[in-house]
Amino acid sequence: MAENGRLRLLERVIDAFEDMMRGHRNEVLCIVTTAKPLDNSSQGEVTSVIKSMLKPDQKLNLKLEIKPSIIGGMIVRIGDKYVDMSISKRIETLERLIKEPT
Repeated sequence: MAENGRLRLLERVIDAFEDMMRGHRNEVLCIVTTAKPLDNSSQGEVTSVIKSMLKPDQKLNLKLEIKPSIIGGMIVRIGDKYVDMSISKRIETLERLIKEPT
């Protein structure tokens, strides 16, 4: 890759390889983003709910991210699905509705 001037693509290649390996191991990557770290109880609840949505033979690979800018709530990505339940998204939606002409 270096000889061909493609080192800038290395991160994408690594991500693609990790995706392939997760598929091979029957793992489902779930990224949960919150404004503050989840306590053990909340993390257990989130894990339990997400596991209940998976097929019995699938394994959950849970990644927790902290992003204070979402203010509260959470953003959940499971595979290609994305659910934004953050406070910042609600505020954005309300601002858009207020600014819309009636």
